[in-house]
Amino acid sequence: MGVVLLCAKVALVPLAFDQGADKAFILPKALLSHALSYLLVGVIFALVIQFGRRSITWSWLHVPVLAFLAASVAATAVAADVRLALFGTHERMLGLGTIADWVVFYFAVAFLLRTPRDAAAVITSTVVSSIAVVAYEFVQFADRDPLRWVPSGASRPFSTLGNPTMLSQYLTTLAMGILALGTVTSALDRRLRIGLVLWSAVLLVGAATTGTRSSLLGVAAGSVILVALVWALHPSRWARAISLGTAVAATLALTALVAFTPLGARVAALVETATAELDDDALTRVEPSTESRLAHYRIGVEMFLERPILGYGPDNFPVGVAEHRSESEPPEVRLSLATSAHSWILYVATGSGLIGLACFIAIALTAMAMTLRHGFHPIGLAGAVALAAFLGTGLTTVTEIDTDWLFWASAGAIAAVTGREVPSRLPSRRPTSRTKHATAQATSTTRSAATAACIALALVLAAASVGAYQASRLGREASAARLASSPRAVDLGVAATKADPGRSAYWHYLGLAYVSGKRWPEAIAALEESVRLAPYDVRPMGDLARAQLVLAGAGDDKARRAALAVADRVVQTDPNSPHAQLTRAVVKQVTGDPNEANRAVDRALFLDPDSINIQLWTTATQIKIAQARASEAISIARQGLAIHGRFRSSADLRYELARALVLDNQPLEALKELDIALGMQPSEAAERLRTQIRAGLSR
Repeated sequence: MGVVLLCAKVALVPLAFDQGADKAFILPKALLSHALSYLLVGVIFALVIQFGRRSITWSWLHVPVLAFLAASVAATAVAADVRLALFGTHERMLGLGTIADWVVFYFAVAFLLRTPRDAAAVITSTVVSSIAVVAYEFVQFADRDPLRWVPSGASRPFSTLGNPTMLSQYLTTLAMGILALGTVTSALDRRLRIGLVLWSAVLLVGAATTGTRSSLLGVAAGSVILVALVWALHPSRWARAISLGTAVAATLALTALVAFTPLGARVAALVETATAELDDDALTRVEPSTESRLAHYRIGVEMFLERPILGYGPDNFPVGVAEHRSESEPPEVRLSLATSAHSWILYVATGSGLIGLACFIAIALTAMAMTLRHGFHPIGLAGAVALAAFLGTGLTTVTEIDTDWLFWASAGAIAAVTGREVPSRLPSRRPTSRTKHATAQATSTTRSAATAACIALALVLAAASVGAYQASRLGREASAARLASSPRAVDLGVAATKADPGRSAYWHYLGLAYVSGKRWPEAIAALEESVRLAPYDVRPMGDLARAQLVLAGAGDDKARRAALAVADRVVQTDPNSPHAQLTRAVVKQVTGDPNEANRAVDRALFLDPDSINIQLWTTATQIKIAQARASEAISIARQGLAIHGRFRSSADLRYELARALVLDNQPLEALKELDIALGMQPSEAAERLRTQIRAGLSR
């Protein structure tokens, strides 16, 4: 049963996704992985009850693994946001629960893989799953995907993993591990060995098709470890020669991948930037994705230096981003709340500090040392190569549940083949035959009952994941219903919060559903709960402030004070977020503080000068008009229309531009803008203004 569960985990987690979930890839994978881990825990405990110490494989690799888990528990206890550290962000789900999932998976591999047949079953399941992943990737690359994704996978396929970078890490790590198996496992049939080597080549082509540069680091790291271990451990000179040939082939393949795939263009862009003449503005000329990575690294280093011992807590990276991002970050970093440091080193360092990082590195070093110490073993050697490839790609890659299981599977495989069975203690005295029979019968009954209880409890815990999965689907349906102005939006949102009340996103969906129904008190209550659950995220704060302003406009002084409090809190939480500054500008504008409104909206425009948020341009124009700054209002409105002018949503901005033109004594230009606005979207306010302008011109 345990081996079957392992096969299911390595095969199904990479394949799991659901377009009906609000997080189509991460959430189904995470919940499936957690459910299988509950079952694996039940199986492991049942085996210990039935067979005692004989079911446990001892390895020194267990020590740093358990130390890393202990460091993560300690980091969770002192985390900046304890709830976030326990359950993880909605976008990543890499909290303590997932760390425990990884550790369980490691021990399951270490304890349950006892025979070559067990290992063959798990490896076969992994390879078969990768075939499905690559097949879907090439379907996307050929622009024949039957499913509609935004953006599509035609230029950079993401297959069933949902992200090109994650797909590249998955394919590169598997490619190097499978290449090692095919190269060094002499006991396999020759045709099977050739098939493994050829499939590793296909996986590398698939990795290159994603255009992800981190695959180069993974191939390099895996190749170096493969050659080094073969030369150090393999008894055959012929195998050593083959390993050198493999290294040369990998180098040639790497060169071909850079030259003839989408990866080459991205590497060329980076090299061109790196070799350009340096000046004070060099960072602004770096390719956008590289610029964003450098910004994430700087933020990660600052977070680590602030809390070096135990870090911010698992999956607390967005909390640190809100505190540490500066006003000069690249647009991608300024406009979104990053949830990953794009490097396993910084992600572990910011999550569990120096202690956690030391334990994590110790896992890799101990695994390599044990592989060397215990002599040649194909599975152990392949595990070490895959481990190196994973760490190589992970140096510049987002940490995700999609691929992190590869690290723990590789470490577990090394522990399985290099560990030893724990001996049972001998009884202190020999019992009589009658006593022995009675004791054995009672013990057998007790063990059977305890085993059944373990499996039953594991099934109950695994089934609990269904509620969280259903909440995700309900949340997506609620959001879609709100956009379609369906009255079902509120009922769906309420159902989502009941199914999983601990996720801020579902309360946010519900709050917006209440807003669409103009049920303001209920909207405020739901949005306040969303803010309470995710106090580092300024987006629900902005919606909360706007809902409070509606009640304040109806004369509710308590709501007015609450909106002002949110306006102050939002900029304290994330001062360099344009969303935060826009929220403050709107609140100050409505509550009659034009100077503060002007200061906040100028700050928002500075932080997001090419904003795709049309509300920012509209609000800024309104604030400038209120202060009789006609020329500034006109300039801002025209900048916004240069970005949004072809869309119907720009009608309100054109109306505000017309008001600014009237203020600047340009009535004819104002009429032109009003005619365009009314052609896009009828508006009583625009009709009145046009009538007033025409009446003034006729006098």
